[in-house]
Amino acid sequence: MNINGLGNTYNSINTNSKQYKALKEKGWLSGVIENESMMSPEEKMIYEVFGGRDTIIKNLMKQFDSDGDLLNSNGVAGMDVTGKGTSWQKLTNVSEEHRQKMFDNVKWEFIQEKGLSNGDTTKRSDIFKDYQLSVSKDKRLSGTWTLEQYEGQYRAAMYAAVKSANPNWKPGQAFDASILDNVTRESVEATLVQNGNRIVRNSIDVSV
Repeated sequence: MNINGLGNTYNSINTNSKQYKALKEKGWLSGVIENESMMSPEEKMIYEVFGGRDTIIKNLMKQFDSDGDLLNSNGVAGMDVTGKGTSWQKLTNVSEEHRQKMFDNVKWEFIQEKGLSNGDTTKRSDIFKDYQLSVSKDKRLSGTWTLEQYEGQYRAAMYAAVKSANPNWKPGQAFDASILDNVTRESVEATLVQNGNRIVRNSIDVSV
């Protein structure tokens, strides 16, 4: 059993893989070693029973893809913003297909939740993942940022339309869903312009 040093003796781990090299570069391997050094003899025994360092390293390596890029909670690489500041917050082209998927989801949820945002039932993460996997890794961050901009404007347009029809309406209150019949992705996007790294409405017209 090898639990005291930084040696690379493992039973079935490819130490030349990009996943292994990535966790070394991020300091995760040294973190494992440090944790081991603080274990009591009893804890070390239990640690080894459950696979020891080999098991820990294998599990950590699963958090990287074959290129050594970190996977996010949805299993998508290219979404790590560490060390990138805000450089990834830029607008780029997002396919009409995925803009439509996002619009349809926003509209359905707006009606279903009466204008409220419900983190327990939303399907937005699925749409983002579907989009991210449809483009190359280097485009995923900026594309997600852009799709989020569209998402916010779709919701804002629906809110404005309902408030226009009923100025006393508040999120959480029931409303006539037919108010949104004329709110389409195309009608909303026709009012949008780029402002720096954001998408904003160029009109306060809510007759869409």
